[in-house]
Amino acid sequence: MKNTSLFKLEQCSLSNDLWPNFINKVGLIKAKLAIRQTLDLQLMQGSTSTLPVLILETCGSALVNSKAVKTYIGLSYLEQGMVLIFSSKLNAIQLLRDN
Repeated sequence: MKNTSLFKLEQCSLSNDLWPNFINKVGLIKAKLAIRQTLDLQLMQGSTSTLPVLILETCGSALVNSKAVKTYIGLSYLEQGMVLIFSSKLNAIQLLRDN
C-alpha cells in the first residue's frame, strides 16, 4: 500500500449530513452494503494505522492513514468499525461508527 493520500483532509469541511443524504439517495440496504464492503477492505488490506474511507460518488473504498484523520478531526482514539465518509463533490467528510 502506498503511503500517499489523495484526500486533502485539511481542505474538507466536516459534515453531519453525508450519511443521511447518502441513505436517501441509494436506500438503507445499499448504503449499509457500501459500509460493509469498506470495512471488509480494512480487514483484508488495512492495519491498525489505517482507517477505511467510503467515497460517496463512486461507492468506492480506500484506506487513509488514521494519524492524519486524528490530527484533522481531533479524535484521540479511533475504534475498529469506524468509517470515514468522503464526498469529493461537496469536499466534505463525516466519521461513522458501525454498530
